Amino acid sequence: MEKGYAKGVFQVGIMVSDIDECIRLFCDTLGMKVVFDARNQIQPAQGLSGVEKQVMNCLMLHGEGGVDLEIHQYIDPPAKPCPPMNHNDLGSMHFMLRVDDIQAVAQKVQALGYELMNPIVESAHIPGFKFTYFRGPEGVMVELHEGEVKMPKREE
Repeated sequence: MEKGYAKGVFQVGIMVSDIDECIRLFCDTLGMKVVFDARNQIQPAQGLSGVEKQVMNCLMLHGEGGVDLEIHQYIDPPAKPCPPMNHNDLGSMHFMLRVDDIQAVAQKVQALGYELMNPIVESAHIPGFKFTYFRGPEGVMVELHEGEVKMPKREE
């Protein structure tokens, strides 16, 4: 691969108001591990929030064989709440978590009070591939999937 191009996704970041709720969902329930935990720190990337020396909490969570999930919570001043975006709104985002037993994972997520956005769907085009969405903290869309997807090899 030539230099100067993206090599892949390193992390996905979300903004939340309750970092402990994220630990309850993503770590205690979904099995991710905290690999970095910085609380009450000054935001090092000045200019992101429009406020100098904004205090925040930051977690980096790691799941087996996947992309890391970065959780931010602005403390002082706090982040401004906004309504969740619909899947078809420009700029909306979601991330997908691989799971072994989507039915069991969906039940765990629902037991925490999160509702599935759609029933578990099995792909008509990819045998064994199942997926569903739910809204996590702050209404962030999270997709769960079970099964293997073989992506075609890209020609270089």
